[in-house]
Parts: sequence; structure tokens; C-alpha cells
Amino acid sequence: MKTFVLLLCLLLSGIFAYSQQLDLQYRETALNEVLLDLRDRYDFQFSFDDARLSSYKITVHQSFSGLPQALDYLLKDLPLAYEKSGDVFLIYSSQQDRSIKAFHISGVVQDATTGETLPYTHIYLNGKGMSTDHNGTFSFRSLSDSIFQVRLTYLGFFPQDTTVAAADNQVFKLNPSLFKLKEIRVEGLSVVRSEQIGQEAGEIRLNHQVAGSLPGYGDNSVFNLLRLQPGILAAGEQSNDLIIRGSYAGQSQVLFDGFTLFGMKNFNDNISAVNPFMAKDIRVMKGGFSAEYGGRVGGIVQITGVNGSTEDLQLQLSVNNMTMNGWLSLPLGTKNSLVVAMRQTYYELYDKNQLTLGTSGNSGRGSSIDRYVYPDYNFRDFNVKFSGRTGDADFYSLSLFTGRDRYVYGLEYETQSQRNQLSYEDEEQNQQYGASARYSKAWNGGLRSELTAAYSSLETQVTNLRESAGQNGGSDGSGGSGGNGNGQGGSTSSSGSSSSTSWITDTDDYNQNKIDEFRLELQNHLSLSPVHRLGFGMGVVQNDIHFQEDSFAVNLAHEKYSLSRLNAYLEDHLSITQKLRLTAGVRADLPFDLNRVDIQPRISAGYELTDAWKLSASWGTYRQYISHTSVVDPLGNFRYLWTICNDDDIPVLWSQQSILGLSWHKNGYLFSIEAYRKHTKGLSRFVETQEGTGLFQGDAKTSGLDLFLKKDWKGHSFWLAYTLSETKEHFSYFDPEVYLRALHDQRHELKAAALINFKPIYFSANYVFGSGFPDLLDDPSVDGRDYHRLDVALSYRVTRQRYGLEFGVSVLNVFNYENLKYDNFVRIPDDQDATLNVSAEAVPFTPVMFLKLAF
Repeated sequence: MKTFVLLLCLLLSGIFAYSQQLDLQYRETALNEVLLDLRDRYDFQFSFDDARLSSYKITVHQSFSGLPQALDYLLKDLPLAYEKSGDVFLIYSSQQDRSIKAFHISGVVQDATTGETLPYTHIYLNGKGMSTDHNGTFSFRSLSDSIFQVRLTYLGFFPQDTTVAAADNQVFKLNPSLFKLKEIRVEGLSVVRSEQIGQEAGEIRLNHQVAGSLPGYGDNSVFNLLRLQPGILAAGEQSNDLIIRGSYAGQSQVLFDGFTLFGMKNFNDNISAVNPFMAKDIRVMKGGFSAEYGGRVGGIVQITGVNGSTEDLQLQLSVNNMTMNGWLSLPLGTKNSLVVAMRQTYYELYDKNQLTLGTSGNSGRGSSIDRYVYPDYNFRDFNVKFSGRTGDADFYSLSLFTGRDRYVYGLEYETQSQRNQLSYEDEEQNQQYGASARYSKAWNGGLRSELTAAYSSLETQVTNLRESAGQNGGSDGSGGSGGNGNGQGGSTSSSGSSSSTSWITDTDDYNQNKIDEFRLELQNHLSLSPVHRLGFGMGVVQNDIHFQEDSFAVNLAHEKYSLSRLNAYLEDHLSITQKLRLTAGVRADLPFDLNRVDIQPRISAGYELTDAWKLSASWGTYRQYISHTSVVDPLGNFRYLWTICNDDDIPVLWSQQSILGLSWHKNGYLFSIEAYRKHTKGLSRFVETQEGTGLFQGDAKTSGLDLFLKKDWKGHSFWLAYTLSETKEHFSYFDPEVYLRALHDQRHELKAAALINFKPIYFSANYVFGSGFPDLLDDPSVDGRDYHRLDVALSYRVTRQRYGLEFGVSVLNVFNYENLKYDNFVRIPDDQDATLNVSAEAVPFTPVMFLKLAF
């Protein structure tokens, strides 16, 4: 009886809802506006040609018992008819086919003040979520309605809600939350200021506008923001690579405008390879990324460069203790712009700095003494970007980059026995080039395609020189292989009774390693329905490697290798329900010289538990065909060189990754927790001994947990990041089945940051703690020195209509904690039974003043 009553109530309520009283009061009103008003007042769903119905004017003043009766009256004298499909009332021409028509909307999202496109903007169209591509463009198809309710959100910008009709090539403009014009004041509490986490498993979106407020010189603001995120290693201040979730050197990729940045020395982490004036959007994929991306078994950092203004001339200048940085944006017509940027160190950065050197015997332990070194470093880079769009909202760009740095230091000291004097000099030069050309086109039917051609290269030259001077006929006692991880050396001795001092060259080594990469790829995104999208594409990649090694001007090795491969991918994005979405994809690589196809399946999912809680997961396999292979000399010194994975001696890298995450975002709070596991095979290592050099293969296992907690409050931001991780490795020269700690393994890392906004005064601070890497200088089974660093900054900003001014001071490593740089130590033979351990210090107590101007 209860069931019958319940069904009867539901039936009556449905009949009542279907036949509810409609009151129509319109005078000379367009029919499309009448239907939109009915939709908003009574929650009906319509599908119609907006432009056609706008030509019919309606006058009506009466009530109807239901929508069918109202439509019969409205359409009775018009060449229109209607029918009901599900919950949708389809209105069509009575002389045309009654099949349901698909309505398309496409367009671009821009910064309302500068005209810059906003990549990866989150869009909700009639409740369906998606995002723009790196050009800020999107396309969408609907079968139910020609009118779209649009919501747009982007980091650092105010959300926008609007209603538009179906049309192609529309432009949506978002207002930034921070304006540089004094007379404009905008406030809002709903903006996520610096991060977005939890939308996709393993992915972080960063607002680069926040990076400039963090402590530092300003030239490293891009990577300074990256290092404060969970899962990205900050302790050790590695200067030429990103270590993401246990990845080894060379396993993570940094993309700038589509070309690869292989990394430069950037001593002491002071200057990053990306000019902060050129960065617009930062997208970090720490692992588990989709089939659209390939060629790496670690993580991917995708940086989109600015396009410049098409409206007026803009200029930015910055000067600090190290560099001068200039940026110019020049409009070329109404649809094109040219951006030029350059950085240059303007005096020798380092003076006579005192570093702590350790002397030790064969046991690896000994006393600590101080020596003087004389470092010399200079750097410059240059960016040019031309970009524009056509009248059909197609985009094109040409981005060029070149950078060069040189780092050299020398030291002189007496051996522990005080019988000899030794001189050591280490020099490294890096030259990097990058270029990309892109064309993005929007086709009819919801298809958008992009063609990219990209080239990049890095050439590294390392020179090591070691000399010894014997006194009173004493032997220099080196007797072994020498030098800075180069694997080459010699033995010298002196005899006789002469009391004069003579310098004898002990090592004179030169290493050159160059890697080139060319990529041509076509990517496509097709909207099939409001809940179904496809991504597909193909490309070709070629890598060339050049390696040369000389000792005493005698060539020991001179090799060139090349590998080309085709790739293709297909991925299906499906919204199963409004809360559950699923992406399944597969990537295939065909290396020409390996005569096989490498299939890499990948899948990810997201589920909205509530409006605030989101669950995400991903799993996939990944391949990499170039390797930054490690070389270990008899003294335990490490160096790295780029090699081609040919599967004969250098195996192709393979990785399987899985991620599970949970996030919560509400009332200015953001909480995220992600667990991850990764198994990587195909590691390679050259080990040099007195008997010769052997090549060994290995694998690594990584597991960890990333935590992130952030609060935005009244213009202030605070966040806390913590990583618990373990990375162990096994190489074929280890004991069987024994996994040892990897060189970059660190169990705990804690980071905290605070941005205080007392406009026009801004204060910021960040702190990093690391529990320590394996102590390779003494005992690898225990942690080495732990890492502590506190940075603070205070700045003052002046904004006027025609210019902006900012000046301030930063203090790095406030408490002058003696941190060591990761993987930056050298063992040098001292006496017959001793070696000298040289460890490069990380950033010491460093006060910095800076000045920025914008016009």
C-alpha cells in the first residue's frame, strides 16, 4: 500500500510538473528571448537556431496549462514545429529534416588587460567541465541547447560567469586579481592565488605571478616556486636538473614553448634557465601523465611563454646583485606581437669565498681543514618570440632561445704530509639553443589541431687540470687515477736532491658532450558530445649524441650516435556521470633502429565525492630513448653524459607508475594528499676501475607520499608541503637481490612558505628542511648532513598609470646553515694513502637588493 501511494504521488507530481500553469506576458519580443525566459523561469530545456528565431516577434498576454499548449500557440502562424526528445523540446523548421542538430561553440580565453591568452583555463559549459589548450583555445559540442552557460576560472584571475549563443571563434576576457593601475581597485575572495592541485592525479598548476613575491634574486623565480612544491626536490640545491618523485638525472623534462630545456650549470641555483619575464603558465606533471606526452619516465614541467601585447609598447627592467634583465613587447599591427628578453651577469659573481674541504685517508674519515677557492661564473641568455592570430582565431608563434654559462674554480694546497703542493682547476661551459614554430587551427565540427616543429640542443665542455710540485726530491705520491670524476689520470713522481720546486702536470682532461633533439608533431582534440572528447596525434623525434674525451691532448673517445622514432597516441575522455570522469589512452613508439613497437597503455580517473572533496587516480607505462648515464671513477666521483638508448649496451628506459590522490578545496583552504609508486628499469652506469671500464644495468623502486596544505586569507597566502619518500636501486655489480639507497634518496623533506600582503608593502618567507642524502663521502648507509634554509624578503611596490616600481631586499639562508650541494663533490688524490674531499657549499648567508621597473 505504501509503495502504491508513493508511485501515485510521483506520477501526480510528474503530471503536475508537465502541465504546470504558464503565464506569458510579452509584447513585440523576439521568439528566442521568449524561450530563454521560459527556460530560466520554469527550468525547461530547448534546442533551437538562435539566429533564426530572433527574427520572429511575439506578442502574447495569456496563461497556458502547460508548455505544449504554449508552444502550439507561439508557433501556430510560423514555419516552425517542435517535438520532445527526452527532456529537450526541439524547435525546427517545418520544412527541414527533424533530426537533432548539434550546436558548437569555440573560442579563446584572454587576459582582459594585456590580451595574453590564458592556457589551460578551466571551463564549465552547461555544467560540463573541460580546459583550454596551451593557446587558451577550446571547442565544445551540445545536442540539447544552442545557448551555453559558461563559467571560466584561471589562477590569479577572477572567475567569470556568462551566457552565450552557439558560435565559433568567440573571445572571453578575464580580469586579473592584481592590477598594476593605481586607479583600479578590485577585490575578491574566491581566487586560488598560487596553486591548483587535485584536478588531475600527479598534476600541479602554478601561478607564476606569485613567484615574484618569494625571496630570491628574481632571476630564479620560476624554479624557486617549483622547489617549494611537494615531490620536487629542494634540499641540495641541484643546479642543472629537476628531481621529481625519485627520478634520476635526465628522466624529467622541462618544456618551454614546446622545445626541451636540457639544463645548464646555474651554479648555486641562483639563475634558472627560464627568464621569469618570459613565463606565463607553469604546469607540473609529477607522474602518471596522459598519452599525449611521451619520451620521459620521470616528470614533465610545461612552461608556456608570454605572447606580448598587441595594443601598446611594454618594457620591464630588473637589476640585482647578479644580473640585469630586460624585456620588451612590441605590437606589430593589431594581431601580432614581438617579445625580446635578455639577461646578463654584469660583474664576476664570486670573490674569494672560503669553502670547507675535508682531508681523509683510505677509510674515508679524517680531519676537516679550510682551503680557499677562486670561483668565476658568468651567464647570459636571449629570448625572441613572434606570435599572432588570424581573423579565424587561428594561432601561430615562433619562439627562439639561446643561453650560455661558464663556471670555473681553482684551489691550491699542500698535501697532508706537506711534501708536495697541489693545484686543481675545474672548468665547465654550457651552450644551449631552443626553437619552436607552432600553428593552431580550429576546424568546423569541434576539431582543433596544432602542428609543432621544435629543435633544442645542449653542449657541455668540461676541462680538469691538476698539477703537483715536489720539493726536496720528495715524491708527490699520487700514484692513482685522478680528477673530478673524469675517469682519467696519471701518476707522477720526482727524485733527486734538488731543492727547487717544479710543477708537473698530473691530469689534463677534456670532455665534450652534446645532445640535439628535433620533434615534429601533430596534436588533435575533437569534441564528439558534451560528455565525450577524443585526443589523437602523431609525430617524429630524432636525437643525436656527440661525445668526445681527451687526455693530455690525446683523443681517447670520439663517438656519434643517432636514433629516430615515430610515435602516435589516442586517448578517450569520457564523463560517465556528472561526478565521474575517465580518460583511457595508449601511446605507441616505433624506434627505427630497434625494429619494434613499444605500446604504453595509460588510464586516469577522477571522482567528485562532494563539491569540496575530489578523488583522483592514474596508472601507466612510459618509455625513454635517451639517458643521462652516470659514470663513476675509481675514487667514487660521479659525472653524467647523454647517451642514446639502443638496447645493445644502453637499455631503453621503462617505467610503470601508479598514483592515488585525495584533495579538498573550500573557503580558501586547499588540502591534498597523494601516494605514488614507481618502478624504473633500464638504468645504466659506467664504472671505471684500475682494470678498465665496465657498463652495468640496473633498476630502481620509488614509493612515497606528498602532502600539501594551503590557506588564502584576505590577500595573504600560507602553505606547507611535506614529502615522505624512498628510492632504492640495484645494479648488476651489486650483491644479488640487494637494493641500496639511490644517490638522491632523501626520506623526509618539509617546506613552508608565507606571503603577507600589506599593500604596498609585501613580506614573504620560505623554509626548507631535508633529512639528508646518503653520505657518499663517508658511509652511504647513513644520512649525510641534513639541510636547513630560511629565506625572507621585504619589498615595496609603487604603481602609477604609466609605470610600476618595485624595490626591496631578500636574505637567503638567514641563519647561514652550512648546506652542501647535491652530487657536487670531488675526491682528489692527496698522499699515497689519502684523498682530499672537496664539497661545494650551497647558498650561504646572502643579502640581496633588487629593483624592478615596468612601463
